[in-house]
Amino acid sequence: MSYILEHTTLGFCWWDLPALIILIVVIAAFAWKHHDMKKQEKDLEDQISELYADDTIPLEGKQA
Repeated sequence: MSYILEHTTLGFCWWDLPALIILIVVIAAFAWKHHDMKKQEKDLEDQISELYADDTIPLEGKQA
């Protein structure tokens, strides 16, 4: 146990820094892809609403 405490700094091993950097990169990539996906979803919903804007059915009892 003393070997572990002598060869680590503040309880961290030297592999923790690259792992932290990789974790930050993965989280940033996930956030970026999620943002792009939401933007693409909004664009597709706008395209669908434009396609079906003229296909509305009037309610019963009302004339269009």
